[in-house]
Amino acid sequence: MIPAPVAHPDVPGPLSHLDAERAKNRHFLVIAPLIGAVVLGLVTSLIGLPISIPAGIALGFLVAVFVFFVLRRSAPTATIRSIGAVPAPEGSLPRVETLLSGLSVTMGVSAPSLAVLVDDIANAAIVGKKGERTIVVTTALVNDFSVLELEGVLAHLLAHERLGQVERGTFGAGLALLLGNLGRRGKVAHRLTGTGRLYRADEVAAISVRYPVGLADALAKMEQGPLPASSSLFASPVYATLRWLFIDPSITRRAVSDEFDDLDATGVRRRALEER
Repeated sequence: MIPAPVAHPDVPGPLSHLDAERAKNRHFLVIAPLIGAVVLGLVTSLIGLPISIPAGIALGFLVAVFVFFVLRRSAPTATIRSIGAVPAPEGSLPRVETLLSGLSVTMGVSAPSLAVLVDDIANAAIVGKKGERTIVVTTALVNDFSVLELEGVLAHLLAHERLGQVERGTFGAGLALLLGNLGRRGKVAHRLTGTGRLYRADEVAAISVRYPVGLADALAKMEQGPLPASSSLFASPVYATLRWLFIDPSITRRAVSDEFDDLDATGVRRRALEER
């Protein structure tokens, strides 16, 4: 067995301060739904105050508690259902399963389950809730990518788990979905999912497998891929909200102007890996 790379908090580098990052992501899972619950609770209290002050306060408190727990449950569920991937039977993806088994040991994380999305666009994501982790891969990724490219992609996905980003990203993306048009507006979905999370996962993946070329080649192949069909998830409004969960969020947004000042853009990350 190969030990996972050791993080030294006092030594600057991609693996420093991992515990602090994981704690920050855990705090988001409490703070984000709490803010929504408090806002709706206050609105409810204000509506009920003219009837009775105690009744208005009590009703607002009950609504806040209800909203908090509903958001914690419904947001990640909304994300996973919206992707629409199908669980992969054991042994159906031998190359992916073999790589995932070895990389999980190398990176010191548990091996997630696998799900497949039938699509001609090569892409992948990792989602999860309550300790459950699932890696979603498209058929194009599995069929068209080399072993080294797949290794880079899977290392990137497992880096999200190493950083404690999986549940936080899944919840944030689901919250953006529940916000509807507001969630897609501007940078709302990106901020809720986590700005810089894809770039950060690339850093951890590159140092963990010690071969950034594989991930760089994978991103380059994604950049050169076809445009999604109209029936594809990657051409839908849902993807516009969920795209920051995927290793390639820049589908249909390859222009330099779209990547300006965005560390998570596919082209920016690919160029950074090529410079390592």
